[in-house]
Amino acid sequence: MAAGRALAVKPEEAATRRRERMRAILVEAALRLFAKQGVDATTIDEIVNVAGVAKGTFYNYFTDRTEIARAVAAHVRHGMNAAVEEINRSIADPAERVARGIRLFMAGVVLDPVKTAMLARLYDSGAALDSHGNEHLLGDVRDGIAKGRFRVADELSALHLVVGLGTIAMRHLLDNGAGPEILRGEGYARNIAGVLLSGLGLRPDEIEAVLARPFDASGMDLFTAGN
Repeated sequence: MAAGRALAVKPEEAATRRRERMRAILVEAALRLFAKQGVDATTIDEIVNVAGVAKGTFYNYFTDRTEIARAVAAHVRHGMNAAVEEINRSIADPAERVARGIRLFMAGVVLDPVKTAMLARLYDSGAALDSHGNEHLLGDVRDGIAKGRFRVADELSALHLVVGLGTIAMRHLLDNGAGPEILRGEGYARNIAGVLLSGLGLRPDEIEAVLARPFDASGMDLFTAGN
């Protein structure tokens, strides 16, 4: 009987996997278009053409462009948040965690420029300037304030500083190119991290101590960790 029940659910499991794969194909197609031309300039017809499916298939998964844009944003942000957590797994200092996080966002331009471009567009829209989707960052900000590492007026200002500076840095590198030094947190990436830590209230000697610690994002598989 148990074996019979197990066999009975297999078609349902296969159908679920097929639906998950098709949804992922649609999200990936939309992501590439959104990254290239923005959400508002992208049509549902373009999404299904890139995905290679009929238009009716789109409506089996999403009601409109806004809904798939939310799905794309959630996918990209979840993957990047998971990657930040991975690279910070053994790091206790909130200042170093934030500095490593912003350098990883910049490294994304080298590691996965398409998804990083989508992430930059998401933040450009202003939709990501609140705590939603930034829970890990907000936790680091609160920890830094509690430990006296960050000397800021309030946590929201600190959150906006990190997100705003990170967005500008990603956009700069996407527009002007990023070399392998960005993966090691050097050059422009180091300068941006230093400006960020200064804005969070660290002294020059504290900044140098944080940035002297090893950082290397080479070989990381961004946006897939935790997915």
